[in-house]
Order: sequence, then C-alpha cells, then structure tokens
Amino acid sequence: MTGRAEGPGPRAWTPAALDEEDWLVPWSPGPTGPPGATNPTGPTGPTDGPQTEDDPTARIAHALRHGPGLALVRGLELNGLGDPECAELCRRLAARLGTVLPLPAGPSADDLLTAETAPAVELSAADRAAQREGDARTLDPHTDRSYGPESPWLLGLLCIRPARAGGESLLVSGRAVHDRLAARDPSALHHLYQDFHFGRGPDFDRVSPVFQQRRHGLHVQYNRYWIERGQQEADRPLPPERRAALDTLHEVLTDPGMVLRVPLRRGDLLFVDNTAVLHGRTGFSDPAGPGERRCLARVWADRPADR
Repeated sequence: MTGRAEGPGPRAWTPAALDEEDWLVPWSPGPTGPPGATNPTGPTGPTDGPQTEDDPTARIAHALRHGPGLALVRGLELNGLGDPECAELCRRLAARLGTVLPLPAGPSADDLLTAETAPAVELSAADRAAQREGDARTLDPHTDRSYGPESPWLLGLLCIRPARAGGESLLVSGRAVHDRLAARDPSALHHLYQDFHFGRGPDFDRVSPVFQQRRHGLHVQYNRYWIERGQQEADRPLPPERRAALDTLHEVLTDPGMVLRVPLRRGDLLFVDNTAVLHGRTGFSDPAGPGERRCLARVWADRPADR
C-alpha cells in the first residue's frame, strides 16, 4: 500500500494542528474515586467503574482511540509516595484503560526508568560512562516492544522526578508520517510495508513490517536499532533500497514540524497508543545525588478485550 492510511484509529496530526485540549487531561478523581483506589473488577480490568463525560478516564480513552493517540494526565498527587508506590499508581491508572502486562525482571524492562537503568537501546561504553556522569543521550522516536508475541498497545510514563535540564518527551503521529511518505516517497513507503527482523534470540524472534493495516487501523512498529540488530543476527543484511527507506523514514520522524515536544512535570502521566504514536526523548542532565535523578514509572497494557 502506498496511499494515505484510511480506517479507524487515532487521527493524523502535526503539532501545529493540535490544540492542548486534544491531549491534556487535568486530573480529578470523579466517580471512579482516588487514583490509588482498588479496582473492583481486578487489578488488570479495563475500568474502575462506570464512566461519564466528566470522568478523566473517559477523556483519556477517547483521546487514545479517536483523538491524537496520546493523553497527558496532569495533576496527580505524588507527595508521600515512594518510587515503588508511584509505579503502582501508574499501573492502577493504566488498568482503567486496558490489561496491564507484567514487566520481566531485569534492567532492560524495569518499571522505574532512571539514567542508570532500563536504557531504551543498547549503549556503547562511552555512552554508559556519560550516563554515569548524569548525561543521557537523545532517543529518536520509536515504538516499544514487549517480550510477548505483539507490541503492547498502551505505554504509560509517570514522571516521578523530572531531569534538572532537558528530558522532554518527543511524540510523532505514525499516521501523519505514513501519509507524508505516501505523498512524497511512495517507493520508500512500499518497502516499509515489507517484513523486517526486530531482534532474534531463544526467547524473542519477531518479524514485522514497519507499517501494516489491521482491524484497529494503521499499525506502526519501529525501532531502528532493533531492526539493524535483528537483520544482522538473522544474517540478512539490509539491501540498499530498504536502508534508504529507513533513512527517509528517519528524516520524516525527526522533522521538527512533525514532533510534539512535551516537558513532563512531577505528577504528569503520559499515555501513548504504542501502535500509532512514536515516542522519544531529548537528552538530559541530572544531579549526581541518589534519589535526585530523573525517574519515570513505566507501564505497558494491551487493549481491553472488547476493543
């Protein structure tokens, strides 16, 4: 397919065409009770009770499914909560939207992201040294992969402590990128509908296109590092035309006119449809003291069973 993306799912957008009210959701407990309340349908149920138009959960769900594919919840009260309790709060709120996925143990999939843990890509020795000094590099827009057969639908990031400087979230509409490629370089888009290897190993071997049409609409999966590593481990070097297609995609993804930059404050919870919106982060610097570094809680969730 080389035409514009059609069908359901989050709409295409650029930052210039977005209003803050499309994605910013001030938090108020509403009929669902306080954010830490027990979920009567179980810890992984899709909602905490009936939803109304005034319920922030309903606004979040609408923004994810029918709006830009992202929602920033602002105003969560974290005072008095330790980092693990903040991570649990993040999971409870995500459980109102979908089925929360367990994160495997280990630094590559921790639920608390700091400069020292859970890098989104494998780092060189120089980058590890830089991180120890409190300077983390820019992460280009990408989608998350999980350790199941499919990428998670929902990504949640709760800001527990922002960086001293930098660390803005970078968000890009996958549909807008797709449609720009359809208009400007259909040949590159054609290659991005072909299969790529996204890593290999005894417990992980995924082959997928970057773009594909599914029942829920356009599905996006992209991480340049994992594609290059996967192709190498599969002994399938990228031919020049497919590498050129990835280069073109990178140019569009990093075009400032395509990227929404969002500085996260303490108590901000960013939800992203991980199959429709790509996310990244600007580089940041932090103080060296323990308990002072930038810290986010992360959660993944699948779509509710009825979606």
